[in-house]
Amino acid sequence: MKLTLQLLTLVFGISHAGLATSLNIACDAEYGGKAERIIVRPAADAFSFQSVSLEDRFRFQAQWLPQRSKLKTFLYERRGRSFVLLHASEYPLPPSACPKEGLDFGLNKVYASELEREVLYQCRMYCE
Repeated sequence: MKLTLQLLTLVFGISHAGLATSLNIACDAEYGGKAERIIVRPAADAFSFQSVSLEDRFRFQAQWLPQRSKLKTFLYERRGRSFVLLHASEYPLPPSACPKEGLDFGLNKVYASELEREVLYQCRMYCE
């Protein structure tokens, strides 16, 4: 019975109380006092990313792969006409469809090579 409820929750987004729930992942990235948010959508394609530009100097990307139960994040710095990878992370996701409390993946502080410019980013999983 418990497994059936977990499967229903996972497949249909139905909580034990019968209310619809949805699992969400949001990432906030900040550079130069300006913040951007990405609501990360689940992707079946391993080459599908969501990205945001930070002051045309950095690019933050996130990827949620539910089949592999992981969240991946990437931070790139613009150098000339291309981007160079500064930081990459992978976060395992919990097996339950909706954690009782939000899950915080921690604050990342990344420094660029020139002038030690700092980018902060943080992702979290939550249910609505």
